[in-house]
Amino acid sequence: MKKIPEFKSAKEIAEFWDTHSSAEYWHDMEKCDDVFKRSPLKPLSLKIDSNMFNKIKALAHRKGLNYSSYIRLLLSQGIEHDIKGISY
Repeated sequence: MKKIPEFKSAKEIAEFWDTHSSAEYWHDMEKCDDVFKRSPLKPLSLKIDSNMFNKIKALAHRKGLNYSSYIRLLLSQGIEHDIKGISY
């Protein structure tokens, strides 16, 4: 059985888990009671045509997300993209 290696930095941790499956190390993990809180969500009304909505739902399903989480993900990625000054 594989053991989780010792890491010297957060960067090493991130690089390791980017290239390894946690399933291979399940036996070596400890239970964690950490609670992660996020900012409250603000409701938003958005009108889109039904064809686009169906595409969003299908793509969200492929990623294992509900459609509202997927829309938030797309918005977040687009905003970060624009902040970095990358043009489409």
